[in-house]
Amino acid sequence: MIGVPLREAFEALGNRGPGFDMLRLVAATAVVVHHSMVIEHDIVRDDWLFRFSGSYTHLGLLAVSVFFALSGYLITPGLVKSGNVIGYFSRRFMRVMPLLVVVVVSTAFVIGPFFSSLPPSEYYTSVETWRYLKTITTFLSLQLPGVVSYDGGDTINDPIWSLHYEWMCYIGLGLVALTGALSRRWVFLAVYVVAMLTLVFVLGDIPADERRGRLFTFLFLFGYFGAGVLVYLYGDILRWSKTIMAGVLLALVFVWASPLNYLFAPLLTAFLVVGTGLFKFPETPLTTGVDLSYGVYLSHAVVLMALVNLFPFQSWVALFAVAWALSLAIAYATWTFIEAPAQAYKDWPEKLARTLLSRSLARINPEKS
Repeated sequence: MIGVPLREAFEALGNRGPGFDMLRLVAATAVVVHHSMVIEHDIVRDDWLFRFSGSYTHLGLLAVSVFFALSGYLITPGLVKSGNVIGYFSRRFMRVMPLLVVVVVSTAFVIGPFFSSLPPSEYYTSVETWRYLKTITTFLSLQLPGVVSYDGGDTINDPIWSLHYEWMCYIGLGLVALTGALSRRWVFLAVYVVAMLTLVFVLGDIPADERRGRLFTFLFLFGYFGAGVLVYLYGDILRWSKTIMAGVLLALVFVWASPLNYLFAPLLTAFLVVGTGLFKFPETPLTTGVDLSYGVYLSHAVVLMALVNLFPFQSWVALFAVAWALSLAIAYATWTFIEAPAQAYKDWPEKLARTLLSRSLARINPEKS
């Protein structure tokens, strides 16, 4: 039989995918490319992948989908082995939220007033400025008074939109884990199939220009997140080799251009994403001992906004090169001083939650306290 079981291949590497760091950075870079092109192109309708896939996806959305598939795969093992749902949410919170808080607050109160057309007194007293803090919850309010974004609009740091759906996926997986369904993988598979059939046969009947509501977007991204979960759960059956990877890539290209894309593209993409983790890329300062992808993802749109407002860029390539370099520098700083240190406190939310839960139970049933 061709290849080795995927799970066995990862176990041979100590259950660590050496290719994941490079994959994350490439995906984050693709998002910067996608948004940089806006000064010369319609970044959706002019996108070659958008045209090839019949409007199914584009470069930026594909990069986000890669992040969701990778997230689903990487967070599932700990949840399956420990069954500790509170600990799972605690770790997710401390990985995602500290940097989000810093980026939102600094954008609203440090960067925003510098680029606003309003005087500081009017800017800081504007309802919009304070409403921007709502973005910390991932329920977005992305307008800042008098600030124009890199695309000429008023949405400041629009990539944050994906975090809302990422948390929806985290919560959904946590709820599934509470039922014990992750230990019975066929149950999660059934949930996944129902979700994808709903996406295709219920929401798919809605006209394309109207369908991108919250439920459609959630199910679309859950397709990739859930596919990553399934690749882990069925890792003893799925087999990996370079030949298989090449075959799956060809199949994905075919599926992109077919009516089967919503059903099968997430599964094929997730397999390719996870399989890439088994490749050993050359070590670089950008991928060794650091994860700069989240910092690049959260900072690059603000960097683009600043650059476009300060300089008359005519070439998207030049804009990308400068924005990417600055975003990497910012990401290195945020990793060093925010993201990595926050991991030392990843159990704090769990300890707080358990303390509050214990006190609540003691009040309800004082005899057992």
